Amino acid sequence: MGESLKLRLIKNAGWLFGAEVVSKILAYGIIVLLSRTLGPEGLGQYSFIFYYVGLLGIFSDLGVGYYFMREVARDRNRLDELLPDVLGFKIVLAVINFLIIVGLTVFLPKPEWMKLLIILAGAEAMLTWISLIFVRVMYAHEVTKYEAIARIVERLWAFFIGGTVLYLHPSLSLFVVTLLGGYAIREILRIRWGTIFTGEIKVKFKPATWRELLKKSYPFWLIGLFTLIYYRTDMVMLSLLRDDYETGIYRAAYMWIQVAMLVPNVVVPTTLPSMARLWKDDKKTLEILFRKSFQMLGLVGIVGAIGYYFLAEYGVLLVFGEKFASSIPVLKILSFALPFMFLNSLFGSFLNATGKELTFTKITGFTAILNVVLNYFLILHYGAVGAAVATVVSQGVGSLVNGFLLMNSH
Repeated sequence: MGESLKLRLIKNAGWLFGAEVVSKILAYGIIVLLSRTLGPEGLGQYSFIFYYVGLLGIFSDLGVGYYFMREVARDRNRLDELLPDVLGFKIVLAVINFLIIVGLTVFLPKPEWMKLLIILAGAEAMLTWISLIFVRVMYAHEVTKYEAIARIVERLWAFFIGGTVLYLHPSLSLFVVTLLGGYAIREILRIRWGTIFTGEIKVKFKPATWRELLKKSYPFWLIGLFTLIYYRTDMVMLSLLRDDYETGIYRAAYMWIQVAMLVPNVVVPTTLPSMARLWKDDKKTLEILFRKSFQMLGLVGIVGAIGYYFLAEYGVLLVFGEKFASSIPVLKILSFALPFMFLNSLFGSFLNATGKELTFTKITGFTAILNVVLNYFLILHYGAVGAAVATVVSQGVGSLVNGFLLMNSH
């Protein structure tokens, strides 16, 4: 790899790593405060609200954002050409998606106060979905520091302001509303800093152009759709098939998995724009970049799995307390998924960056369906433990299929 590319990757990774570390510490500090204040049931209700809104965000992008980032990363002169149509499309999709959330939430078997919080979270999500286009712009220019700062600001708000609200008024409703205020601040910062790279913002509403965009972006949407199902269906299905307690127990265990995902969450966004550009300009350097990323993520994933398995009891009881003792076996099972989750993040990034998004779409679709089916039967019989087993099996199958296809394509 050229020295300038190495330095750029290290710089971008440094910003994202710093932001992820601070964000994760604060985010999981909030989870701990919430769990110790409101118990497994409160944590389960909180998790359901945000996972449910996230899962229903399936029509908020249709793959346009990812396609847009890849094309601008390859040729930055296309920014002015693509942005107005992409932004107009995203605005329309955000409104439509919000209306879908409202329509489905009315019929949920949940208390009215939870339904109202879900609708409020959906309203804020419209701003999130639009702001992500400006994050894509910054990433396409291989600049990550502004997104890092925006994340940290939001997490500081959530931890200090949200934590104070939770301490003074131990109510999930007030706490969630406070968090949504922090999200809104983050989105405003994303849009403000994204405009540094765009200049004057123009918005176009041309359905004919949107159709052309969809012809090229739909594989990315399917990947996003299947990924949402893949990562969010367990929490939602636990809440609907079992209860808030089981959801809270699983969420506490899964928190530790999300902490570990800090590693691929830094490596993958940092390398993806470079992979897309190298696929066009220097395939030999691309192979070196992929191999080094694979070795690092595989090794860290295995070490993390071993550590989590043997330290599960200590970690759960220290952080969450005796009320969450049932999370210990769940975390031990989930630890086996770590290496697979790390590598699947890299495989997906590589396939998307190198024009093999249709291949990755099929793999993700298959494993998402497998995950849903496994979750349904295993959650009904084994609750949170069953959800953990479903995660390990589906992630393992995904890694095997991805690895097999990549080996046979070279």
